[in-house]
Amino acid sequence: MSKQDWAVNALNALIANRCLFCGHNGDTVCRGCFQGLPWLEHCCQRCALPIGAKEGICGHCQKQAPPFQHCISLWSYEFPIDKVIQGFKYQYKNAAKRFLCLQLAKLVAQHNKHGNSNFDALLPVPSHPLKRLLRGYNQAYVLARVVSRHCSIPLIQAVKKSRWTGSQQGLGRKARLQNLKNSFQLNRPVVGMKLLLVDDVITTTSTASVISHMLLDAGAESVSVASLARTPQHMTT
Repeated sequence: MSKQDWAVNALNALIANRCLFCGHNGDTVCRGCFQGLPWLEHCCQRCALPIGAKEGICGHCQKQAPPFQHCISLWSYEFPIDKVIQGFKYQYKNAAKRFLCLQLAKLVAQHNKHGNSNFDALLPVPSHPLKRLLRGYNQAYVLARVVSRHCSIPLIQAVKKSRWTGSQQGLGRKARLQNLKNSFQLNRPVVGMKLLLVDDVITTTSTASVISHMLLDAGAESVSVASLARTPQHMTT
C-alpha cells in the first residue's frame, strides 16, 4: 500500500469516527446529538403530520383520509436531521446512509413487534431511470433494501416510474398531484397483499397517495408508508 493510499484510508477512518452532527470524535452520532434530534413524538395517527396533540388525526385526514392505512416516520423534517438526509439523498454519504437506514429498519421492526402489521412485502418509491442514471442510485431503494434484510420482509419493485416529472420541490399538494399524473406503472400482481411503501421524506403525501391508489386498485389488501421524516405543515403549503 502506497503512502497516499494509507493517508486516504486513515482520513476516511477518522471521518467515519466523527459524529454526523457535532463533528466530535466517537460514534457516528453521539448520545447528545441523538437525543436532540427532532423525533416525531406528537403526530397524526394516519399521515404522521407533526401536530400538538399526543394522539389524534390531523385536519387534512379528517376532511379526506389518504388511501394508505397509516404512515410511520422517525423525525420531523427539520434542522439538523434534514441536512443529514440531504447528504444521503444527493451525495450518498456513507455514514449518513448507514445511520439513516438502520434507524428506519429499527422503526419498522418495532412497529411489527407491537403487532401493528404483518407485511407481505415492501417496495420503494421508484425513481425515473434518467434520475437514477444522473444520481447513480435511488435513495428509497437503498432504504428499502436495508429494511427488508433487517426485518425479513420481501422486497419487491412492483411499481416503476414511467414518466419524467422533474423535481417536486417547492410545489404544493395540488401541483404535485397534477405533476405525478400517469407517471407510475404497475410491474407485477399485488392482489391480496399487505404492502409497506418506503420513501425518504413525506412532504404532502401526494406521491404516497398516488402509488397507494394504484396498488389498491390493483387488488392490494392494504398499503402503509414508512419514511425517515415527515415535513411540518408550514413547509408543505
